Amino acid sequence: MGDESITLRNHPTVLVSQAFAAAVVLFVILNVIDVVDGLTKTLTLVAVLTALVFLYCVALWRRTVYTFTPTELNVVRDMLLTKSDKHIQYTRLASVTVRRDIFNMIFGTSALMFNVNSSVNATAAEATLVLKRAEADRLRDELNSRIFSKETTVETELLESTMILVTNRDVILNAALGQPTGQQLFGLVMLIYAVISLFYESSGGLLTAVILMLVSYILPLISSILKYYNYRVYRLGDTITVESGMFTHTRRSFKVNKVNSVRLRSPIFARLIGRSVLEAEVVGMGEENENMPILCPLKDRREVEDLLGRLVPELYFEPEPEHQPRGALKAMAIANLILAVVILVSFGFISGYAVEFADTLTPFWSATALTLLVAVPLLLVILIAGRVVLAQRHRAVCMGEDSFLIVHGSYDLSVEYINYDKVQYTEVASGPIGRRFGVSSCSVHMMSSQGFRDITSGLFEPGDLERISDEVNARVRDGRYDYRKYL
Repeated sequence: MGDESITLRNHPTVLVSQAFAAAVVLFVILNVIDVVDGLTKTLTLVAVLTALVFLYCVALWRRTVYTFTPTELNVVRDMLLTKSDKHIQYTRLASVTVRRDIFNMIFGTSALMFNVNSSVNATAAEATLVLKRAEADRLRDELNSRIFSKETTVETELLESTMILVTNRDVILNAALGQPTGQQLFGLVMLIYAVISLFYESSGGLLTAVILMLVSYILPLISSILKYYNYRVYRLGDTITVESGMFTHTRRSFKVNKVNSVRLRSPIFARLIGRSVLEAEVVGMGEENENMPILCPLKDRREVEDLLGRLVPELYFEPEPEHQPRGALKAMAIANLILAVVILVSFGFISGYAVEFADTLTPFWSATALTLLVAVPLLLVILIAGRVVLAQRHRAVCMGEDSFLIVHGSYDLSVEYINYDKVQYTEVASGPIGRRFGVSSCSVHMMSSQGFRDITSGLFEPGDLERISDEVNARVRDGRYDYRKYL
């Protein structure tokens, strides 16, 4: 590319993938709404509508061009009724992601996804360009040299060793145990519900439970395995690159100065076997159904901490965390005791009507309703009590030189290192019960891969929490904060 501008257009094979996707969606919709009778008529209508969609895609393809200048990417889409002219400066890019799905592998192409360092449309690429694989690799190498001052090529990166060995067994464990505990429990409940439905010969209940379990647990588990298969992570200079994928191969690079925070996340079942997930908060790098880009799937906690220290030493420090004071335990115990009483009273009130209503149901639904009336409130009270104990044991804060640490959560624990310079603002607040025991919580507001996000600490003395905002402001006043470091 050099100092010249080049103009490109998506590879024509994108029209095939778009037409195929349209045909599948149309076939499903027409079958659901039952517009026509018979498979032949349905397929004919699908073919006609797909042809219309294909013609529109051809027009869109012909009228969309990507121009790469020495300083920016210009995407022009000039249709008959609408026109868009998008300018993306290279300095604003968080990453240039390379993704290869099934169609890319068949046609020998790659999709370049340009993610902007902004919370607007945080989970979607600002622009996507499909090229032949060799051409896409050359363009990515050229852009990397401009965006990241990165002189290595794709061929060189393929020879780079991963900084941590992630086996496919680790990927499977990550899919099974790396999901939030609530999602795992929901899948378990649906499995139990399906078994009970089968035992009581309730086909409707069985089908509902199987569908919910499939959508909420099985499909995300399979998707995670396919996504993180053959995982590699490495750092060259100040650029981190993550590669993974079985059928859809993805390679994402981003500069360390774009990282707002790093997080060791440990769902309770993973914590029982001493494992954690390492994630990074990079604005412009978010994806649908994913909170933060993963730097390491579920691995032994000591290995993950070692990787964190080597991969992002700018944010990591050896913490001496300050845990919640005894006043926090008293405040949480009283607040959660009130919540437990409200739950028990509510279920007691509901049970008076539910018992009479259960007599009108089938034996299966009657037994299910009465069991839930007893089991659900008792389980909720036990979970509330456990949450208080775990929160008091684990929640902590600690301040380092360039970042600070907040340990938050209870059943699912997160150890998060946050860059002072990426904090938008902080808020120290205390409710009526917390004020009685002299404790407050701190909400840290910042931009994230999913838009704006706030992280709330546990309960500590207000003066200790206010030191965080004091340090953020002090860095601005004395010049330690320099916005040019993050461009």
